[in-house]
Amino acid sequence: MGGLLEEMFVLLLLILASPVLARLVKLPVIVVEILLGMALGPSLFGILTIGECFAGLALFGFIYLMFVVGLEVEVRHIKANLARVTAIALGSFLTPLFLGYLVALAYGLPAELIAVALSTTSMGIILPTVKELSGREEVGQVLLGAAILVDVISMFALAYVVEREFLSLDRLLILLATLAGLIVAVERLKKWTPTRERVKELIGEYHLDVRTSIALIFGLAVLAEYVGVHAIIGSFFAGLLISEVEEKVEGLLEKLLGFGYGFFIPIFFIAVGARTDLPLILSNVKALEVLAALLAAGFLGKILGTFIPSRLLGFTTQESLSMGFAMSARLSLIVAAAEIGLATGLITHEIYSMLVLLAIASVLLSPSLAKVAVGRRVIRVPEERPIP
Repeated sequence: MGGLLEEMFVLLLLILASPVLARLVKLPVIVVEILLGMALGPSLFGILTIGECFAGLALFGFIYLMFVVGLEVEVRHIKANLARVTAIALGSFLTPLFLGYLVALAYGLPAELIAVALSTTSMGIILPTVKELSGREEVGQVLLGAAILVDVISMFALAYVVEREFLSLDRLLILLATLAGLIVAVERLKKWTPTRERVKELIGEYHLDVRTSIALIFGLAVLAEYVGVHAIIGSFFAGLLISEVEEKVEGLLEKLLGFGYGFFIPIFFIAVGARTDLPLILSNVKALEVLAALLAAGFLGKILGTFIPSRLLGFTTQESLSMGFAMSARLSLIVAAAEIGLATGLITHEIYSMLVLLAIASVLLSPSLAKVAVGRRVIRVPEERPIP
């Protein structure tokens, strides 16, 4: 493609068209964005190439996406049913981790990265599924708490697998001390009435909450890079921090979702699609075999890892099976694992493309299978809802 203006114009057209197409084809908008990237990227028509500007915006979108994932983590869902949530989360994380590790070893893939990628789940699929999964409120609460805990564990596991060679203990302590200091400082300021009232005025007049969030995202992203880990680890921590100290996080969340999902995050997913080499997978029988094996390990691991502890904890067979299918959905973190793995040279372009296709398949299949398991009509993820 030509110059900067042409590149930006094409990206803006895709961002504008993707929600409309998502409604027409009844697919989640993020899946459509990835598919558009595949169609217009080098895989098919070659209209869209990842130039310097495109790559920079996509990186910002990646960092912002991980911030939103952290922001949507609510510890109260974990605390509400701590024992059950922990048991199901560990089963849902460890079983696909083990099966993914075995499959990766069998096919000569980077075992640790593949194992962590298959252990992830997608909060954006769990949230709409929870509302219709069962008549018992307890089922939805436990499922949501387990999904949140798996997200957090997966993020730490991904950071360990990818960055352990570059991370030093002294710099890690700097990152942890900074986070602890920020939490203490903000908590103290919240209790000081004059400061709290003044901050509320500034938020209303100047959107200080959004400005602070953006500054915190980049501040912790830079700090994370300094200590030797990927910037998304810092932005994820920024989301966790704000989710715990912000009094009205839902209002802030809406502002940040509008800012991110309106421009930067779609660019990231379009870039993911453009980087995916579809012909490389479809023209290679061996690659298709590996993809099928990863899909089987991912689904089987999540279903067994969730079903068995759920049954032991007293949930019915249908509830346990539906929870297993719901937990099988993966998107942001598996794409994050693929992006970081490709950037650091841990995986090839072929494996990257497999992980992206696996994520798309899980997003499309998991909600429907979860509803079928409880004998209800098939759930469709709302096209207008972003999927973190």
